[in-house]
Amino acid sequence: MNKNKKAKTKPSHKAELFFTFVPIILAITLLWRSVPDGVYRLDLGQSELGEKAIALTFDDGPSGHTERLLDGLAQYEAKATFFVIGKQAEKRPAIVKRAYDEGHLIGNHTYDHPNFYVTPDNTAIESIEKGEKVIESIIGEKPVFLRAPYGNVWPHQFKKFDRIFIHWTFHTFDWNKDDSQVIYEDIMAKVSDGSIILLHDTRPATVDAVLKAIPELQAQGYEFVRVDELLTRNGDSLKMGVPYRKCEFEKGALIF
Repeated sequence: MNKNKKAKTKPSHKAELFFTFVPIILAITLLWRSVPDGVYRLDLGQSELGEKAIALTFDDGPSGHTERLLDGLAQYEAKATFFVIGKQAEKRPAIVKRAYDEGHLIGNHTYDHPNFYVTPDNTAIESIEKGEKVIESIIGEKPVFLRAPYGNVWPHQFKKFDRIFIHWTFHTFDWNKDDSQVIYEDIMAKVSDGSIILLHDTRPATVDAVLKAIPELQAQGYEFVRVDELLTRNGDSLKMGVPYRKCEFEKGALIF
């Protein structure tokens, strides 16, 4: 046995405390800096909805499949929210205008779909603002609601970007599926009152699934409404700098 070999020493109690609590303190500080200041920035009044309401939200369009979706929504008198990409809106402005004119909500999904996790803040803000300008040039209104590409947002970006973020209650991963029946079954299995559902109007299978699900859910008493209507159903005033993900009847709009 080598007596000259130094025995391993355990870290001191103070060191253990340091490495335990410092990361916690840093995390709390970061979250605290990202929390909105509590000032209500948007008061849309209270929408009048029943006890079962759903918000269908469609990302990444408009596409060559969006008009068929709009035809179906009109047939069933259902409303939805479209988070459009600025580049795509420039290619198909008439579709964006049609959706707006038919009573759907147009939200911003940035101009070119950058991943905020790996994009400098200033570059991300430029894409957000450029997307807003494209939408405003088409519908005559600046979009109020933003959905981050991939849903990726660092905590500090919520407050720095100062938008009303719309996350989701659930999604079906429809962007990676070609079987409309699978998407349909996923919707039917997961849906509940107050759900914000993430979908993509760029996929024909998604359009098929949604148009199959709508009349069946309407038969169960569900209303299909815009995100702004859903989030204000209980009289909530909406805050900038937080992501909303659900709003049930007689409960507050949920964030994070």
